[in-house]
Amino acid sequence: MTGVSAAARPDTLSAATREHPPGRLVHWAFYAFVLSIPFEFPGRSFPVEIPTIAAALFVLATLLEPRRCYARTPPVLLLFAAYFYAYWMSAVVNGRAPVATDLNAADYWMEVTRLFVLELETVLTFWAGFNLMRSQKTARTALVVLAVACVLEALLPLLGVARTARAQWGGGERVTAMGQNPNHNADVLAAGIIALLGLRYGLLQQPLRRGRWLVWPAFGISAISLVNTGSRGGLLSLGLGLVVLTLTGARSGWAKLRSGAALAVGIAALVYTAYSNDLMRRRLDDTIEHGKFTHRERLFPALLAMFTERPVFGWGPVNNKYELGIRQDERVRRRRDAHNIVLEVLTATGLAGAIPFFTGIGLCVAGAWRSRRGAHGFVPFALCVVMGMANMSGNLIASQLLWLVLAYAAAASLRQREAARRGPPAAPVWRPTPGLSPRRVEPAEPSVAAT
Repeated sequence: MTGVSAAARPDTLSAATREHPPGRLVHWAFYAFVLSIPFEFPGRSFPVEIPTIAAALFVLATLLEPRRCYARTPPVLLLFAAYFYAYWMSAVVNGRAPVATDLNAADYWMEVTRLFVLELETVLTFWAGFNLMRSQKTARTALVVLAVACVLEALLPLLGVARTARAQWGGGERVTAMGQNPNHNADVLAAGIIALLGLRYGLLQQPLRRGRWLVWPAFGISAISLVNTGSRGGLLSLGLGLVVLTLTGARSGWAKLRSGAALAVGIAALVYTAYSNDLMRRRLDDTIEHGKFTHRERLFPALLAMFTERPVFGWGPVNNKYELGIRQDERVRRRRDAHNIVLEVLTATGLAGAIPFFTGIGLCVAGAWRSRRGAHGFVPFALCVVMGMANMSGNLIASQLLWLVLAYAAAASLRQREAARRGPPAAPVWRPTPGLSPRRVEPAEPSVAAT
């Protein structure tokens, strides 16, 4: 009789034999890509952002081991492929006469192709990241890297390094690092804070223990930097993510209560910090008392009108932005972004692209909800909530962060389904040892590669 039951051994060994984890080069390229996400550096002569370059290098690294990095195709990938088909159909239909633009045909197609390449790259990182984060260890390390990267980025403007301040009407400054858009900067910091607190209070297995005393100082740095951006959407995204995290925690009642109390204190500290900042307080008062949303109250009705005029294929990618600029009588910026991912997709590709696109997004979010009883608890769902709220006041369709979160959610759902199929751990096996008293042998844990 052996230390592992005969029924359990063949499945574990065959799974490990069939599917080996990718090599170190691919993993390091993936972690470097995650590390680069907060460090956008706009306003330079070089037209490609640092996260875009890092994502391209990661995709190239996956080509060294394609059978491992693209071993499984998540079903939602077919829906995103249908969205891309609708993307080009809409571009062709509306590109014959781009009446909404003052571009010539060559420039129009160049912009359409450039946007397509950016979106295609994000979907490829989603696919490869999904396969890598099927390993719980890789998913947890990715959270650590994202949290550390966001804390480092938040520290820069507080130290006066690469600090950018934009003066606002009525007084005050919106402060970011490296000239980033304040709203996008806040969205990234919100996701980083959720990853940071999720590692300590959200994981149901292997929560952060080493260096746990650094969590709250890091939270303070990131929260202050987020509030200094003056982004109301980023603040609300973080608040909703923290509320979701309070639902999870350790399995024991006392530990869950302790985690919930700690996160409640974090929410209170965030509210106090926000109302201690004059600019953020004034912007929140404008929203609550006067219904001001930085011209979004004018953009959204115009976008809805555009959708009702062309509901099937929309106005075409890129073309919709110029049409919106015309309707808003833009004199300086000829194009305006939708500042909402739903209205962006509806006006760019119509229902033909919106139906498969948001069905795919919805399946990823549903998977994050189903995985709440898994090793990572509510952390995947909390990050999805942060990204969902961020996309209600912004458009992150080509953001690497959005697709990393979706890959994390889809991988967590798959890990939970596979764990449910394996069933509970096998009972310990007792075997006699010649000349000694019988000793207890624990069953072998499933291989990481099997997940």
